[in-house]
Amino acid sequence: MDKTAIKKFAVNARKDMIEQIKLKARSVGITADEIRPKTEASTHEIEYYRLDKTDEQNALTGKDIVKRQKLVAELRQREQKSDLATAFNDLVEEVAYTWFNRIIAIRFMEVNNYLPSRTRVLSSTLDRHEPDIMVMAMESSADLEDSLGKFTPAERQLIAQARETERPVDMDALYRMLFIKQANALNENLPYLFEPTDDYAELLFTPSYNDGVIHHLITDVSEDDFNVAVGGQVEIIGWLYQYYNTEPKDRAFKKRKYTETDIPAVTQLFTPDWIVKYMVENSLGHYWVRVLQAKGDARSEQEIATAMGWDYLMPTASQTSEVALEVKTGSSDLTVIQPEDITLIDAAMGSGHILVYAFTMFMQIYSQEGYSQRDAAKLIIEKNLWGLDIDTRAFQLTYFALMMKARQFNRRFLKLGICPNVFDIPDSQGLSIDDFQSLIRDEQEKEDLAAALGQFKYGNEYGSLIIPDATINWDELHQLASRELAKGQLSLDSALLTEKQARLKDIVTVGQVLSRQYTIGAMNPPYMGSGKMDATLSKYVKKHFPNSKSDLFAVFIERLRALTMQDGYFAMVTQHAWMFLSSFEKLRQTLRQDMLLNMAHLGTRAFEEIGGEVVQSTTFVFKKQQISNFVGTYERLVSFDSQNKKEQAYLEAVKNMTTPYLYRTNQANFTKIPGMPIAYWASENLLHDFEIGTRMDDVASPHVGLQTGNNTKFLRQWFEVPFAKIDFHAKSISDAEQSGKKWFPYNKGGSYRKWYGNYDYVVNWEHNGHEIRNFTDANGKVRSRPQNTDYYFHEAITWSDVNSGKFSLRYRSAGSIHDVKGMSAFTKNHKMILELLGLMNTKIGNYIFNMINPTISLQIGNFQSFPVIKSHTANTKVSETAILLAKYDWDSFETSWDFQKHPLLLHIADEKQNEVDGKLQNAFKLWQDETQSRFDQLKANEEALNRIFINLYGLNDELSPEVADKDVSVRLSDETRDIKSFLSYFVGVVFGRYSLDTPGLAFAGGQWDATKYHSFIPNQDNLLMLNDADYFGDSRDIMYRLREFLAVTFGADTVEENLAYIASVIGKKADSDEAAIRKYFVDDFFKDHNKLYQKRPIYWEFSTGRNDGFKALMYLHRYDANELAMVRTNYLHPLQGKYETRLAQITEIAANEPVISQKKRYEKTRKHLEKQLDEVRKYDAPLQHLASQQIELDLDDGVVVNHQKLQSDEKILTKLK
Repeated sequence: MDKTAIKKFAVNARKDMIEQIKLKARSVGITADEIRPKTEASTHEIEYYRLDKTDEQNALTGKDIVKRQKLVAELRQREQKSDLATAFNDLVEEVAYTWFNRIIAIRFMEVNNYLPSRTRVLSSTLDRHEPDIMVMAMESSADLEDSLGKFTPAERQLIAQARETERPVDMDALYRMLFIKQANALNENLPYLFEPTDDYAELLFTPSYNDGVIHHLITDVSEDDFNVAVGGQVEIIGWLYQYYNTEPKDRAFKKRKYTETDIPAVTQLFTPDWIVKYMVENSLGHYWVRVLQAKGDARSEQEIATAMGWDYLMPTASQTSEVALEVKTGSSDLTVIQPEDITLIDAAMGSGHILVYAFTMFMQIYSQEGYSQRDAAKLIIEKNLWGLDIDTRAFQLTYFALMMKARQFNRRFLKLGICPNVFDIPDSQGLSIDDFQSLIRDEQEKEDLAAALGQFKYGNEYGSLIIPDATINWDELHQLASRELAKGQLSLDSALLTEKQARLKDIVTVGQVLSRQYTIGAMNPPYMGSGKMDATLSKYVKKHFPNSKSDLFAVFIERLRALTMQDGYFAMVTQHAWMFLSSFEKLRQTLRQDMLLNMAHLGTRAFEEIGGEVVQSTTFVFKKQQISNFVGTYERLVSFDSQNKKEQAYLEAVKNMTTPYLYRTNQANFTKIPGMPIAYWASENLLHDFEIGTRMDDVASPHVGLQTGNNTKFLRQWFEVPFAKIDFHAKSISDAEQSGKKWFPYNKGGSYRKWYGNYDYVVNWEHNGHEIRNFTDANGKVRSRPQNTDYYFHEAITWSDVNSGKFSLRYRSAGSIHDVKGMSAFTKNHKMILELLGLMNTKIGNYIFNMINPTISLQIGNFQSFPVIKSHTANTKVSETAILLAKYDWDSFETSWDFQKHPLLLHIADEKQNEVDGKLQNAFKLWQDETQSRFDQLKANEEALNRIFINLYGLNDELSPEVADKDVSVRLSDETRDIKSFLSYFVGVVFGRYSLDTPGLAFAGGQWDATKYHSFIPNQDNLLMLNDADYFGDSRDIMYRLREFLAVTFGADTVEENLAYIASVIGKKADSDEAAIRKYFVDDFFKDHNKLYQKRPIYWEFSTGRNDGFKALMYLHRYDANELAMVRTNYLHPLQGKYETRLAQITEIAANEPVISQKKRYEKTRKHLEKQLDEVRKYDAPLQHLASQQIELDLDDGVVVNHQKLQSDEKILTKLK
């Protein structure tokens, strides 16, 4: 099956059909904006709706006028619930998918020769351009009448005209008539898919065999994919449905909350074939094996499964004699079970993939028991299979798929009038007790009706989560829905009552389905976190499913369990979060009442349609029988990185019970770990560690921290705000208040990094957080949550809430407020902090946390339950050294607030200056050696800690002490990165942010202190020009200043050599070393700076545009209201004069140049100068406009606000991309 071709077709088909339907609607005066009345040119027989279109093509006559009237009535009715645009777009979507479903269904039927006429409708078997149905109609129309119905005189005339003329317009008209006639005729065989089309749906759709959807279906999607005789499957319907929903799904995913109409698109995911087989074979298959064995079949599970061809059935693990007896005595009597007694339900069936495979298995079971395939097909549809969904499209496709499976085994099936037990869950909107008042016979009937209507009010949203009231007498309500009025009561409203009774009958039918229990439940439930649920659905699941309310998939675990009878099986594929997260702990307690028979733990990439590492899945089978010491079977497939590899690994585990990723575990072991995670792979030694270890929360107190309610408003990167307004040393809330400062370090978690680091943010906690504490929304509700404030500013160990699957712990010195994402644990015992840090940063930490909660979100509860076994080895010194190594690394880069001096300048004046010998390259080599030494030392320390704790926890057989280089958190040297950072430091020195004479920051807001600068004097103006040539020869030019800087730092004698080295590293092609470096500053410096400072740059770039007419840097913290005027006067205008002079010179030189090649080079330079000059001239006006406003900036507002404020609506600065 070529899924790429199928997806391309389905996505484009939806676009094309919607576009065509809208065009057709527009031609009859209907758009999302208006419904036009007929024009004055209209008559009683013909109507026009567009003043500019009164030709035959845009006219409506006869029945089409009535169809338009129905369309308008439908839109007006829908408009009452929303607006015209919404009503129009929803209706267009509905008409499009209705015809798409029908086209796909007809294609499947014609390929498999299931059409009653045995005549192809969409394609030709005669190698003709026209489909067979057209050829048949023109050659022998009478042969079609048995299956399509009699042709009217008008239709016969249309056939004759097409036969005679073969004009495209006549052939198109013939095909449209035949296609609609075929669709209507199929109503007799497939009434729930092919409803009569004599309405607006027919008006809005024009089938064509020449182009469009039908043409592309025939040419772009292989016929073999539909043909069951050559391996095609009815499941192609499901794939087409999923791909058809691609764009609606992508659009809905971007919403903060999902609406009722979004739910089908965002929750539909076609289940991989092998996972469907796994679920059904290990539930229905296991059940049938037990039936056979109960009736005396001596074969083993594996032997029966092999005989039946059930390759995915995993044999049950061996049990103790006590457990085996308990299982047997607690089971129902299976000796009396017949195939027709077994029921299987999919409560969110989608396009029916699970039910289709279950049909296949039931067919095998019936055949084994001696039933004919014809009888079996009928019984399976009538007795065995049940399905529900909220999506009408899904219902139609499941209905069709099951009808086709039955037709495959019973040629007469489509004529039997049998309907599968699959249902589109109805709602009761618009129905009331009053509607049925004339039919109600007693008070009990009235109460039952009220209860039923109430429960199905939001049927389209709750779906099979509806839990019918057990007191409702559904049989009585069914009689009410079928009851006829006495003849004397008949009125004009009788027809309306009949319609409402039909709706009530649908409600009663589904109510009865949801009130029963089934032998087997199997499903791939919808996934939707509580944060995406709308208010209606959220309120419902919180009330009825409090143990699983965090996600819809978990809610469905509870619901499917309830729909499964005692001693039955329920199988699902879900996200694996329920196995581990504390929010599902009560759900896990409920599931302890059942036997976890089997689980294939899939991890990421289980669905080829979902990439990335976010969605982690598991598929499992429970048997509803409580056996506390039952040994389940678990296949750990998380390390296999594709859908196909997981399948092959699973099949290998079925064949070979000794595979290392197959586990047999007593489910009672789960209770030994706090929170009862489904940690089936936990070894005996690890379980013992949990039993003897001290809980982490008895050693340290983990707490979440501040939730500001608006991080954009209250947080800044530390380098955005005035340095003097930050207090780095507060050790309590009292200290913070007394400091009078506004900004305080804020621990927001951050990326993977061990030991020390991620000191990035500051928070506005001025006046004890007054502004945050009183931050409210528009309704006056406080949005912030200052939690656990007694722990603010305390020394801590910290980790990130969301991680990449690897856990990393860091030391956080006193002085910070912690965030809800920068989770922290506290103890007043500094030595204990070091010990815990050493333990948690070993492989033990990752190993245990991946067992307690292998999701990407590590929660407080997970940390609290960690088993601490104290070491008597002196490992605190090792931890202390690791912190110092990581801190030195962190502070070696300018984004640290404790950065002192660039590391390439550390040895220009100390005992190693002879090794430097005035050469930047030598300085880099010393730095390279230092970083390698630091890296090696930290790696050795971590391996030493690993040895200590792996031995202490008795996990030598499971873990090795070696640490991979990629997991060591300190950075090795990187020549390109480090030379670029050297140039960044140089720019900072030019602006006075740093000084060669003062460690750390010299100026970052506040009062300028000139006494800090002796060796190298910063620019007097807050500007540094980035020109592609030196037009000034003074401190306005960046290369002039770089030469001065290199002379001061490394010596005047090596300036050229150092420039050559820099040029060779940064990799810009140019005619000279200086030109290469200049090109880097012009093209790339700001990009690198912006990235380094996480889109909060402190050096801003003035830019006239793509030709770099004027480019310059300014330092945000030195900005004042006269900045822009200074830029114009001292830089822009002088540069303009330089350009004009240079342009005149190059023009004259070019005119007098006799050599053609050289003349062309001069001409190229002249054109470039003209463009630069033009940019500068155009730039002057907006710069002057802004300069005249004398704009003041407030550093406390942060980079983003100030960057926009300075420009207003002009574009004088490079974007913060």
